[in-house]
Amino acid sequence: MRRAKFLEVAARLIGEHGYEPVTMTAIAEQSEASIGTLYDYFPDKPALARALLAQYTDESDAHWKVLLSNPSSRLTKTGLADIFVEGALDFVRQRPAYLPLLRAPIAFVRTPATRLPLRRTIADALQMMHKTMSADRAFVSAQVIVELIKALLSIYKQTTPKDRELVAEEYRKLLRLYLLAMPGKSRVK
Repeated sequence: MRRAKFLEVAARLIGEHGYEPVTMTAIAEQSEASIGTLYDYFPDKPALARALLAQYTDESDAHWKVLLSNPSSRLTKTGLADIFVEGALDFVRQRPAYLPLLRAPIAFVRTPATRLPLRRTIADALQMMHKTMSADRAFVSAQVIVELIKALLSIYKQTTPKDRELVAEEYRKLLRLYLLAMPGKSRVK
């Protein structure tokens, strides 16, 4: 319970002020806990940031599973491109600390095992559209899509708020073109 409170407060403060200005003391004070108690849970600020990123990783996997597991009229090639862009942006908008943490000077690496669920979810959505697409081909395409989404977020976090919609639109175009160029007949046009 206390760990969750520390992460919640850290996320709020990092979302409001950025990673660098937020101190462990501020997190402890806002959590109404002693600094010693905070250090019992997290030995330093990078450890707390990595825990928050790990939480976001789990939430991201669940987020994409919900968005992509329910076949609907939106599951067209252009609709899927929109889902990828809007899904990524909705996720980061709901977690204001996410982009500042991506810019933070901390090492956070997902293992191949932790990267797998997201790629499988995307591959499954691609195979829903393309009944004849092999699992291997869908998985490779999913990896490409994940990298494109990561590139979107990388540029998005560096862009001024007024230009962010332009960046999002460029990535919608890019993903639409990629999906439209996929071989095989699409189940849904």
